[in-house]
Amino acid sequence: MSPAGPSGPERTTAAADGSVVVAGGVRIPVRNVWLLLLYASEFYESGPEAFDGIEEYPEKLPELLAELLVASAEDRLRRPLTPSFAKTSRDLARVRGGIDTLRTESHQLLSRGLVACRFEELTVDTPRNRLIRTALASIARLCGDEELVRRCQAQSQRLAQLGVGVVDPRSGQRDQSASVAARLTRNDQQDRSVLLAARLALQLSLPFGRTNPGHGRGTLDERQFRHLFERAVGGFYAVHGRSRGWSVQRGRKVGWKASGATLGMAAVLPHMVTDVWIDAPASGRRLIVDTRFAAAIRPGRFARETLDSGHLYQLYTSVREQESSADPASLAAGGLLLYPSAGSPLAESFVSSGHRLGAATVDLSVASVCVREQLIAAVTPYLSATPEA
Repeated sequence: MSPAGPSGPERTTAAADGSVVVAGGVRIPVRNVWLLLLYASEFYESGPEAFDGIEEYPEKLPELLAELLVASAEDRLRRPLTPSFAKTSRDLARVRGGIDTLRTESHQLLSRGLVACRFEELTVDTPRNRLIRTALASIARLCGDEELVRRCQAQSQRLAQLGVGVVDPRSGQRDQSASVAARLTRNDQQDRSVLLAARLALQLSLPFGRTNPGHGRGTLDERQFRHLFERAVGGFYAVHGRSRGWSVQRGRKVGWKASGATLGMAAVLPHMVTDVWIDAPASGRRLIVDTRFAAAIRPGRFARETLDSGHLYQLYTSVREQESSADPASLAAGGLLLYPSAGSPLAESFVSSGHRLGAATVDLSVASVCVREQLIAAVTPYLSATPEA
């Protein structure tokens, strides 16, 4: 991944027509940014049946998440919330748990008859419940169904009355709550689906605040959108590759075929990390996809417009360095540079040293179903049993 364009990072802002202005003035509909957030989420990878048709209508995603969250909250509140132990820090008149000596001394608590203590106590104000309460309030602002909005707000208020706090999505609390799902056991699969939905609900609200024109929205900067595009592409191929028998890996490292290295070289040699690595066992094909949030074609020397040479050289190096005589798929692996665009189609390739290398764009300004079709069409020629000649 590399910065978008030579002019440096640009802010992403919301337009009154419901679009999002991204680097270079490209306008992307909010529904397609939601689609990217969906593809990038663990919730999408879990593959719930409720996703039937949602990719064609991502603007309905807030309602889908709200239904799941409010049903879960209503079910939880039919019985007393299960408390759990939580780490707590408090200034007390008597010692409980461990003593925080630094705070006690620095705040001169002993002179007031207090001591700073750290201990665990049973509470319903758990990270899981905080995440769900915050997500209910957040997703209610994005829903168009007034009855669903009312139910979300009602359940959020009930949790608040029971002493459940909230998560500040702009602070480190978001990272703490985001890690809750990873700590769930196999006996908590129902909770896992709900918590992943809650995390996605918070992500939907972060860039935009509200979908209605005239309301304040936050922004996605160029770095955040670049990271989102990379994760969305990886998540999309991971899910859609299952039915096609593809094996999809993200962030796979490619080692250098280095020899004769000096003593200090290992410390300074950069790692090669691929964005998406796809193996198609049925056809014996392999493809390395490198996502780039940048212009696909740039002005070159002598008034020519060309692909970015740095992008192409890096892709070529990754493809060549993964070659191994013991791995037949590596000897003819393909490489693809994948760029986002808005109305500038590109799908070109060539063969070098037995490897097909190419570049393609995904138009994010079109209907959501077309975005999905473009993502599949971009990689299919490289993974079919009879690749392009």
